[in-house]
Amino acid sequence: MKMKRPVQKYDMVEVWWDDPTGLKDGWIQKLEEIKPAMVLSVGFLVHESDTYYVIAQDSDPEGNHNGRTQLPKTAVKKMKVLRKKD
Repeated sequence: MKMKRPVQKYDMVEVWWDDPTGLKDGWIQKLEEIKPAMVLSVGFLVHESDTYYVIAQDSDPEGNHNGRTQLPKTAVKKMKVLRKKD
């Protein structure tokens, strides 16, 4: 059976971003070194505002999406389009 690729309504992107690091609770003698974690995410860019991006892991031919992540633009270090929308 021959299958047809579903329509892609959004650009597929690769995003490099700094994930915030949690600090320990309670009394400490000095501030511990904060080591941000550089994260690599891949998904469909379903929304962009002045302050954040929303990427989704799944998208259907009608443009519905699932598995969304909201990324503050201030945390994003690099974004590259892997495949343009259809």
